[in-house]
Amino acid sequence: MRGPSSTPTGPPPGGYKLVVGLSTRDSSRVSARLRAWGRRAVGTTAAWLLAACPHAPDGSPSAAEPSPPVRFVGRFDLSEPEHPRFAWSASAIQTRFTGKALHVHLKGTGYDELQVVVDGAPSGVIAMNPTKEDYEVVSGLGDGPHELVLSKRTEARTGEVQFLGFEPGVVLAPPARAAARRVELIGDSITAGYGDEGLGPRCTGSPVTQENEYLSYGALAARSVGAEHVTVAWSGRTTEEMNDLYDRILPSRPASRWDFTRWTPDAVVINLGTNEFNHADPGQGAFTRPYLAFVQKVRALYPRAVIVCALGPMLTDNYPTGVHALTRARGYITQVVTQLRAAGDKRVSFLEFPSQDFANGLGCDYHPSLKTHRLMGEQLADALRAQLQW
Repeated sequence: MRGPSSTPTGPPPGGYKLVVGLSTRDSSRVSARLRAWGRRAVGTTAAWLLAACPHAPDGSPSAAEPSPPVRFVGRFDLSEPEHPRFAWSASAIQTRFTGKALHVHLKGTGYDELQVVVDGAPSGVIAMNPTKEDYEVVSGLGDGPHELVLSKRTEARTGEVQFLGFEPGVVLAPPARAAARRVELIGDSITAGYGDEGLGPRCTGSPVTQENEYLSYGALAARSVGAEHVTVAWSGRTTEEMNDLYDRILPSRPASRWDFTRWTPDAVVINLGTNEFNHADPGQGAFTRPYLAFVQKVRALYPRAVIVCALGPMLTDNYPTGVHALTRARGYITQVVTQLRAAGDKRVSFLEFPSQDFANGLGCDYHPSLKTHRLMGEQLADALRAQLQW
């Protein structure tokens, strides 16, 4: 589902936005020293991550693998190893630093937002601007080491981000050990968290300020079960369209191809099919053929993963009038799941999120509110625990 959104008032649930002004080190004056440091500190780490990491057969890092000071979670383009790029929601940069404050150097093509998480707690938001490269991450901390996560709140359509490195001279150390559990989420605006911070359905202004993947149902469920998660979602896309984008590291670049052996999930949650009913019933064949093909594609990539085919919570039988969208979508998806299970794939299942209750609030363009996302996250977490014995 697509649509405009507005600027909310008051502090967002993910924390106050940092007032990120442009320091004297703006994009036109990033020194040669910083560039050289970035090539040494980031390039060495990124290139090592890409080419030198021994991996277990399931794609996870091996026990003998040394830990780099910066970890990239999600789909990062390392074609320029010293300056990795990312675009998908929830792409994350993790490290541990010592000090009271920290700056990061980023280059963006749009007005993306990154959630700042320090020592496990949301502590601010970096609001990017294409004309800036130097951003204060945090200040006023106590002495000692601090765990840091920078996670992309906004979706890929907002823009690409390039990581240029942290402030020269900062003391970095390997972040906390990565979670052994892994969840991948594939979807549209619902999974991206579009409009979740909106104050009602009729939002105005920039959609960027209303979107927060960090508080979406998938991110909440992953944290609840102690799992690392990757999100591949784009507002307004159908299953067939997401099938085309799914292979890409940077979705706006067709030649940017993801290596699926780099990260292997224990569970894949597919929440697609809502946009097929934007105006009418697409018909059984038009819905089930691409949906089945996509689930089979995911299964071929991840033979051992649990696959959850999810539905909801935006569809109802009341809109569009006479379409009975919820009933038909449920029938189409369960048909695919039943067919796959009858063929022997017992690790694929169906999960329906209840239609959203307007009493729980609405996000932009009738998208799920933060409360609805919390309820969905609890439901998904329970389903993952049951299916994976977590």
